[in-house]
Amino acid sequence: MAQAIKDKIFLFFILNQSTLNQSIRLLQKTSLELPEKVRGVISAIEATQLLINNNASFIIVQEAKKYMDTILGYFEQYSTWVKDSITTQVATCKPIANTIDTAVDIFLCSYVMDSLNAFWFGLGGCCALLIPGIICAVKLAKFYRRMDTEDVYDEVETMPMKNSVEQW
Repeated sequence: MAQAIKDKIFLFFILNQSTLNQSIRLLQKTSLELPEKVRGVISAIEATQLLINNNASFIIVQEAKKYMDTILGYFEQYSTWVKDSITTQVATCKPIANTIDTAVDIFLCSYVMDSLNAFWFGLGGCCALLIPGIICAVKLAKFYRRMDTEDVYDEVETMPMKNSVEQW
């Protein structure tokens, strides 16, 4: 029994020793290249840090200008396409072009935009007068508080009034 347990443990250790030896050899091969890779990473980080310290603001401004030029280029390209489409495709038929121009001018400008402008003007006026209105309301609130009644008027006995039907 003890011999069987010993043989199982010994076999387990032999198999694990083989796996451990393979792992050690792989680690030795990998570790030979490791210092060179670490030096390469450190030199790349130092070069990046030097670039950031010396040229960061210039690079940011340059990239922002490139991005802005790209976006403006899209708008210019679109406006060129719209002008070309209107002059070559829509404007070739004068009655249709006049109809579209009139519809856009009358419908969009007169009906839609004028009513929206009045709405936003009214909303802006309400917002502008809201704060002064609150200030005036707070200042005038003391005049609207409930006052205690005077007891002087309660003590005076008044003459009972006769019914007007009984008088005649």
